[in-house]
Amino acid sequence: MPPSNPASIASIYNERSIAYDTATFHHRLAEEYIRAANPPPGARVLDLACGTGLVAFLAEAHVGPTGYVAGVDISKGMLEVARRKAQATGSRVTFYQHDISDLTGLNLNPGGEGGGMGQFDLVTCAAALVLLPDPLGAIRHWASLLREGGRLVTDVAARDVHVPARIFERIGPELGLSLQWDESWVKGEESLAGLLREAGLVVERVYLSPVFQVKEYRVEQAGELFEQAVSGPMFRNFGWEGIRDEAKRLFVERFVEEAGQEGVLVDEAKMYIGVAVKQ
Repeated sequence: MPPSNPASIASIYNERSIAYDTATFHHRLAEEYIRAANPPPGARVLDLACGTGLVAFLAEAHVGPTGYVAGVDISKGMLEVARRKAQATGSRVTFYQHDISDLTGLNLNPGGEGGGMGQFDLVTCAAALVLLPDPLGAIRHWASLLREGGRLVTDVAARDVHVPARIFERIGPELGLSLQWDESWVKGEESLAGLLREAGLVVERVYLSPVFQVKEYRVEQAGELFEQAVSGPMFRNFGWEGIRDEAKRLFVERFVEEAGQEGVLVDEAKMYIGVAVKQ
């Protein structure tokens, strides 16, 4: 399965949609986005890869009744959850199903003024940049949707923070497999800063987020961690028939190697978050 395939990503998040809001990490990341962006009353906000609306609903609370928030996601399942939440709370956020890489032709404010090129004060994209086939092209496109002085907030996972993903990425070449997304270009904070600059934006800051969640895994849990990981959609390809046994052997072997004498790996969920401005 090729990395960053839109149909594959949509399928993964359709499956994840039911339990997505139960993860503390997602809520804390959304809260950090709003702290970083701090949209003022009356602002127009476009939340890309909006998922179940965690960032969008917080943004709506900031911009108030004179503002406008639109959310776009490729996953039908995630949007169904978002729309149910909006209906239950009386939210005015409008949600659209679309590939966020290119929004050309999508009317993001039907019945209202603007909504297209250069009409947004803030564009956000949380936990999705590495899922896209062309992150640079996507950011350039998103920049065209910003007004002058408008801001973009996006992120990538800090290097080597997610234990299962890190191990699967390292054993993948031995199995002829890869992750279903591409984060190989992320070497540190400067990787994201450089991408934003190359897209023509002025970087306000790129920073390492607080730790949103901590998990500790012991060597004796390595096999269980593998089974848990391949039972879900993100790493299911490592559990395919004919590959699973060897993948598990390599996973446990690498886990033990990395855990060393202490026999423990600590998983700290944290992100590089970039804030950039269109001038």
